[in-house]
Amino acid sequence: GVNEAGFLPIGDRVLVLPDGAADQTSGSVYIPEEMQERMAMAAETGILVATGEGAWYWNSDRTRRYEGVKPAEGQRIRFERYAGAVHHGPDGRIYRVMDDKCVAGLCTAQSTPKRGVRVAAE
Repeated sequence: GVNEAGFLPIGDRVLVLPDGAADQTSGSVYIPEEMQERMAMAAETGILVATGEGAWYWNSDRTRRYEGVKPAEGQRIRFERYAGAVHHGPDGRIYRVMDDKCVAGLCTAQSTPKRGVRVAAE
C-alpha cells in the first residue's frame, strides 16, 4: 500500500495503522465515539505502514545487531497495548508512531481479531 498518513518515521520508529473499534455491538447498540477511541488505543494488532531507516537494526536492548525476522510494510503485526504516540493523518485515520521494539511479531493468516474489532484495511 501507499503511506497516506502524511508522516514518515525516522530512526528506529515505525508507523502503524491499528485495528479500530467497531461502531456498534453485535446486538446493534451504538458505541459512543469517545469509547471507540479508547478501545482503539487499546488495540494490539494493525498494519505496518512505514518504517524508519534504523528500525530492526539493533536488538531490543540496543547492544548488538538484530538478526531475526524483519516485518515489511503492509504486513499485519502485533504490538504492545497503548504503545507509541497518536498521529491523526490527513486521510482521517488515527495512526500510532512507536519504537520498533514495541512490535512483538507478525500476525499469521490463522490469527483473527476479537469480536467488536474493525480490522485495518490493508
